[in-house]
Formats: sequence, structure tokens, C-alpha cells
Amino acid sequence: MDGHDEQSGPGIGDLAKDTSTGRVGVPVDEVGGRFLMRPASGGKEWEVDPDNVGPVTALEEMRARNSTRNRMTRMGL
Repeated sequence: MDGHDEQSGPGIGDLAKDTSTGRVGVPVDEVGGRFLMRPASGGKEWEVDPDNVGPVTALEEMRARNSTRNRMTRMGL
């Protein structure tokens, strides 16, 4: 089990959407009642209220995976 169910939405380590900004990332921690999210391809974290963390669409997931793949290619990995 990954520590959450379908009703509670994405959890730590899942690809998720910050519904307040439209940004897609991965919740990496929960501090002070807020999630810390990081872009899927890496980068600076931002804080999100748990009520504003939701699932991604198939298109958003594809874009996030593509972005990660492109970044790895640019880095020579």
C-alpha cells in the first residue's frame, strides 16, 4: 500500500497537481499541515495547501514525464 486511498487524493511521491496554480509536481514532504511539492523533473520546491493537491490528467502526466526525460537527456543521462 502507498499510504493513501483514492478518496484522499495523491500522496507523498505521487505525481500531483497544485490546483491553485495549475503546476504539476511531486509532493515530497508534509510540513506544518502543508505539502512541499517539487517539479517532476526536479527543481525548487513550493508549498501547497493539502486542499489544493489533486490528481493529474493523462495529458498532464505525459507532459511531466516528457519534461523529465528531456531534462535527463540535456544532462547526458
